[in-house]
Amino acid sequence: MAVLYNVEPFKAMKILYQGETDGFPEEDFTRNEKERNIVLPQMLKRFLSEYGYMTVNRLSDSVRMLHPNIMTRRVFQYGDNRGLPLLIIGRVGAFQVAISDERAADPEIFLLKQAPGQTQILPSDDTISEILKVMVCGVMLKSDGAVIADDPQLAVRLLKENGVDLMKITYDPRLRREYSICFSEELRTFTAAEFIEGEFARFFFLRSEKFKKI
Repeated sequence: MAVLYNVEPFKAMKILYQGETDGFPEEDFTRNEKERNIVLPQMLKRFLSEYGYMTVNRLSDSVRMLHPNIMTRRVFQYGDNRGLPLLIIGRVGAFQVAISDERAADPEIFLLKQAPGQTQILPSDDTISEILKVMVCGVMLKSDGAVIADDPQLAVRLLKENGVDLMKITYDPRLRREYSICFSEELRTFTAAEFIEGEFARFFFLRSEKFKKI
């Protein structure tokens, strides 16, 4: 039974939506590059151009990447009172998501939280690819067909049924919250593991008949 481990976000989205895409048109990116000098990292541009209007970017109000028309660039006081230019690209929960290195392949993000009279700036170990992984897993978790297993015995049984070897699931223990996505090519089933502070928190499973319509 062939199982793909550590499936990257774009491959997971391609499987989920069976190759269908629906994103922002190229002219929107071109106009913002020319008129506002907003040049997006290739990974973010690809996501928005292929999936900007799809559920992975619209299912939840708490995790979303913005249309380039409403992305904003601001300079914040940070650290030793130096100016830190940031481009605000989205939102995660109560935080705005921003990047400083717009030309990096997979830039690290900053989290911005508005407080009375100031903006709190939190550096993050996450990158854009990690945020996209969170968004993909959010779609799976909100699907009616998702089976969530935080009980160890249930998790072991479901992992075995789906041919997933727990020892082959990889993750980055440096991240506070991390998802690792697996896909069984034979059973057409996603298995995702959620880690919190380097420890398994829960598994969830989604079968192929729920793909695309989520």
